[in-house]
Amino acid sequence: MKTIIEVKKIFVTCSVLTLCTACSQVSFTPSPLPDSSLVAPKTQAYTEIVAAGNKQVDFLIVLDDSNSMLPELKKLAARMSSFMNSIESSDIDWQMCLTVTRSVSGAWGQPLAWKNYSPQAGTPVYLLKKGSANLDTIFNDTISQVEIGGSTSGDERAIKATYENFTLGNPDSGSSHGCYRAGAALSVIAISDEDERSVGGNCSLIKSNDAADSCKPLETEDIPANLIAHSKNIFGNDIRFTFNSIIVKPGDKSCEAKQDENASPSHAGYVYSEMSQLTEGGVGSVCDADYNGSLNTFKDKIVNSLNQLALRCLPDPATMKIKINGKSVTNFKVDKKVLKFSQSLIEGTKIDLVYDCQ
Repeated sequence: MKTIIEVKKIFVTCSVLTLCTACSQVSFTPSPLPDSSLVAPKTQAYTEIVAAGNKQVDFLIVLDDSNSMLPELKKLAARMSSFMNSIESSDIDWQMCLTVTRSVSGAWGQPLAWKNYSPQAGTPVYLLKKGSANLDTIFNDTISQVEIGGSTSGDERAIKATYENFTLGNPDSGSSHGCYRAGAALSVIAISDEDERSVGGNCSLIKSNDAADSCKPLETEDIPANLIAHSKNIFGNDIRFTFNSIIVKPGDKSCEAKQDENASPSHAGYVYSEMSQLTEGGVGSVCDADYNGSLNTFKDKIVNSLNQLALRCLPDPATMKIKINGKSVTNFKVDKKVLKFSQSLIEGTKIDLVYDCQ
């Protein structure tokens, strides 16, 4: 009978600690509670270990291949060297795939083969990896040979293309194209002088020289929030994902007028800008004479994301208690549901967190 009583006592103790979510990982002695109603069910207490995959970044470039984008793609091809040299010389373990904003053979998000690229055995020609020789030549030859214009190219859908590319690249699928590795950060770079489905589903933005069918409604896979949910469903809730845009920035009438001089009218990227803001990605201008500044900002965005941690709820900042490798720290800030550190989170770092949800 004594044994049974002891077991019951242990069960009761663990039940109380379970309300703090992680008694096995956080050491503390609970104070006596005269009334169980005083237990704060919104208190979070748990430990995170920074995974080795945090140095891995998988890039997806999504190019608008409609008629009006030819000058911009030539500009991109000529100015990728600085960006590539930057990530190649960093300690980032990167890989990169490329797709376009139109459907190819009826499918969206299909990765395109890199030109004049000789990958190692077992690596497909559409998967460019760190350490590849002649990166400048590969980019110039690939982007300069992207087919511009033609059937379906006027229906620009960078978000849908990304959505479908994520689906095809599920690392847990036996048929994955391999563009993404489990635990790696994801950085999408979309380049377009129009919005999702040309006008972002807003028919009031149609111009007189737009094609007759330019206004199309946004569908499920065109919605920013749905892409974020899809990324978490495919790669896990802790996925570090930024969507970066080189676009006609909303409100930049000068750039829009300049782009309108091309074969097809341009449109501000309202939906793309929203997509970038929701993922804390960067927004650059398609009218910039040099894209290197934007591209390197995008690189910094994903590198900086290695210094932050997604929280389980919207916290009360006053209750935040953080320890790194057992030592209490205060050099952090809270931005909504993201905890940001001033120093890099190195693989193997132990982070103890205690906070109350709002």
